[in-house]
Amino acid sequence: MPVSLDRRTRRDADLRKVGIEDFLKDDFPALVARHGSLVAAGIASLDAPPLAVEIGDHCWSFSVDGDTLAASRGIADGALVVTFTEVDFSDWVQNQRSFNAMLTARSLRYRGGSERDVSVWDSLWLTLLEGWPTVDDGIEFVDRGGEPLDFGRVFTPDDDPADIAHFLREAGFLHLRDWVDPAAMVAVSHDIDRALPDYQEGDGRSWWATVAGGSRRCVRLQEFVDRSPTTKAILLGERWDQLRRTLAGDDDLVQPSAEGRGLEALVKPLGVTVGASDVSFHRDCHFGRHAYGCSGAVVGIAVTASGEANGRLRVIAGSHRVLMPVEIAKTRPYLPVVAVSTEPGDLTVHLSCTLHESAPPVAEERRVMYTGFGLAPREPGSAAGGRALSELRERISNILLEQSGAPSP
Repeated sequence: MPVSLDRRTRRDADLRKVGIEDFLKDDFPALVARHGSLVAAGIASLDAPPLAVEIGDHCWSFSVDGDTLAASRGIADGALVVTFTEVDFSDWVQNQRSFNAMLTARSLRYRGGSERDVSVWDSLWLTLLEGWPTVDDGIEFVDRGGEPLDFGRVFTPDDDPADIAHFLREAGFLHLRDWVDPAAMVAVSHDIDRALPDYQEGDGRSWWATVAGGSRRCVRLQEFVDRSPTTKAILLGERWDQLRRTLAGDDDLVQPSAEGRGLEALVKPLGVTVGASDVSFHRDCHFGRHAYGCSGAVVGIAVTASGEANGRLRVIAGSHRVLMPVEIAKTRPYLPVVAVSTEPGDLTVHLSCTLHESAPPVAEERRVMYTGFGLAPREPGSAAGGRALSELRERISNILLEQSGAPSP
C-alpha cells in the first residue's frame, strides 16, 4: 500500500520548550539534510517568498540556497515576516499549531506577504518537519494491478477488502454503497426533525447559520446519536465493524464510543448568508498536530441524496500524499478535484490529511451525518497535547459562532 494510515512521527511525551537559537542549532541541520531539497522544490514551484521569523530581538530568514533550504540572520529582501511569541514559536516548530490555526484564532501577526504566502509556508514548513512533499509532478494513481484508478468507483461490502484499503491510501477518499440500509435514512431524518427543537443557540452542542430572509437555522447537531436509536444501531452493527476492519487494512483503527459527540448530524439549508455551514477546502489536521494523530478516517453517512442541486462533498485526490496549500486548493488546484454525488445511505470516507470541502446547496436542502475511526492510541499516559488542540478548536469554534452572529456558549 502506498501510504500507511499511521503517519505519527511525534509524541506528546517529547514536547519541550524550543527557542529559535536552540532550534537552529539542534534541529534545523538534520531537518534540512533530510527534507531541504523538498522544501526548495516547493519554493521554486509555488514562487514562495523567503520566510522571516521575528521573536523579540531575534530575527532569522529561511530561503533557498542552491537546491536546499538555508537560514540566515536578519530579514531577507521580499520576505513574508511572521512575528511570534516564544510560546507560539515553540508550538509551531513542533507541529502543535499551524499558521492556519493562529490565523483563524486571530493570533497570527505577519507583514510583507499575502494570505496565499502564509498558506504556502504553512505547507512548506510541514514539508521541512515531516518530509511530506508540497509538489510532486510524478504522482500517479494506480490500483493494485498497476492500472489507473477510476475515481468514480463505488465500493460495496462484496468487493475485495484489499482493493478498498488500497484505494483509500492511494486516493485519500472512498465512495461506498450498501454498507448501510438506505431505508434507515428515512428514520434518521425523522430523528433529526424530532431532535431539532431540543437545540438552542449558545447551548455548546449546536451550530447555527443565518439564511436568506434573516431567519436562523440549526446546521450542526452534536450528541445526536443519543437522539437516534437507528443511528446507534448502525454504529453498533457488525457491518459497521466490517467497515472499520476494511478501512484499517494493515493499520489499527478504533471506533469512538457510540455515545456523546462521536457523531454529528448536519443540515445543509439553502441560502446561507452568515455562518459555518459549508466549509471550503481544508484538511482536518490543518490546525496542527498532523504528526501526532494522523491519519484518521472520517466517514460521512448520506441521510439524503447529494449532488449539484443540494451540494456534495468534493475532495482533492492525493492531497494526503502531496501537501498542496489550502489557499491554492481554493483557487488553482494542481491535483484532481473529485465531486462525490451520493444516494441515501451511501458513505463517503476521507482521510484527515485529505483536502475536502462541502459544496453549498443551490436548489434543495441536504442532510448528512459524520463520524469516523481513529488510529489506536499509543500514548495512554499523555493527553496534554490532545487537550490543547481541543481547547484551540473550541476557541476557533467560538470565533466562528461570533462571526455567524450567534451567542458563545
